[in-house]
Amino acid sequence: MLNGINKISVYGDSILKGAVTGTDSGNLFDVLEENGLSIAAKTLQFELNNQSVFGNIVTKGIRKLRREIDRGVISDLAIIESGGNDCDYDWNIVCESPSEFHNPRVPLDDFIKTIDEMVGICRQNKITPLLMTMPPLVEDWWFEHLCKSFNEQGVRDFTKNMPSVLYQNHEIYNFAILKYCRENNVQFVDMRFEILKTGHYRDFMCRDGIHPNYEGHTFMAQVWERELPNVKKE
Repeated sequence: MLNGINKISVYGDSILKGAVTGTDSGNLFDVLEENGLSIAAKTLQFELNNQSVFGNIVTKGIRKLRREIDRGVISDLAIIESGGNDCDYDWNIVCESPSEFHNPRVPLDDFIKTIDEMVGICRQNKITPLLMTMPPLVEDWWFEHLCKSFNEQGVRDFTKNMPSVLYQNHEIYNFAILKYCRENNVQFVDMRFEILKTGHYRDFMCRDGIHPNYEGHTFMAQVWERELPNVKKE
């Protein structure tokens, strides 16, 4: 690309891996070879090193980043994408004692602290960091998915039968990402805003309410293709 960004590494979770659920394959999930970033890589002609991992949380992401640096893998840009799994709960434990207080998998302060450490590692190694906000959560679909996947009564008791509790947590972590970027001069792609402003964001999401579907990845590719050439190499 004209901005000097020709190799991009990605440290994310199943969203940027291209995982989709609820397909006709019979699998728990499938991986789209033609996902948002792979489509953009072909269009913009950059080398893509996608190190995203299913179920990833930010503390695993930083370990992956450090291993890559130790191996000498240096890219022009590192896309850091996390939050969906970090703000979620260990539902097996939650459902055992739903009336008790439970922290998310990665408490908010630890989440932002680790994001900051990843940004620092990138900058120390002359890699431009770029954060991505979390795609919107379809709260009722996600609530339904949790009830089917775990002890339904436990899920209902913990959330007081209010799916909005899940959305609120998701939104808090997303706001924290934006706040961090603005306060620390870190570039970001606001994927959540781009999807929401279409006015029909549910059409872009799998029935589990949290993973973008094929149409979602096609749309995300358009966002990447528009935004990545505008990123300033640090």
